[in-house]
Amino acid sequence: MGKEAKSVFNAEVSKGRLEFLFDGIFAIAMTILVLELKFPEKLQNSRSAHELGTALLHNRRTFFSYVVSFIILSGFWIGHNRIYAKLKRVTWSILAIHFWLLAWAVFVPFCAHLIGRYPSNPLALLVYLATTFAYIMGLLAVIITAEKQKLFDPAIPAGDVIKLRRGFIRPLIGMLFFAIYILFILPVLK
Repeated sequence: MGKEAKSVFNAEVSKGRLEFLFDGIFAIAMTILVLELKFPEKLQNSRSAHELGTALLHNRRTFFSYVVSFIILSGFWIGHNRIYAKLKRVTWSILAIHFWLLAWAVFVPFCAHLIGRYPSNPLALLVYLATTFAYIMGLLAVIITAEKQKLFDPAIPAGDVIKLRRGFIRPLIGMLFFAIYILFILPVLK
């Protein structure tokens, strides 16, 4: 018995389509961040720079979480782009990891809102940290999967892939130590 012919509908996902989806989702997530920034309401004197400045300063935590989250999403996008550009093709396992990445990327605006509203709450910080950790784990999974499935451009030296993989391990270890600090040390210090 010969092999059954592979259906044309079982083909790999288009690398370009996945790139468009990824870029679109990131653009939306980065835009949603700004929606949490609220205009100061009911100023006594709408022409008073001091009063407006005081009202804006009152929302400084939200502005800070916006800036930090925008930088984090930018870093996620740049990290992904560097890896993705070196892939020859997209397999189903790489596609599944990308949906994992997207799920965490779109969660960042919620985390920004949460930490902007409750900046001194350790659980808010832990949720943000866990989201970042999950995303970076996904990028590491892309690297490992692409390496095992030989999806990287053959012109890339194997040593560069090893350096790339190791470069993601350090931040993950740092985040684990920070989570330990939040969970076990910070409550003792209070």
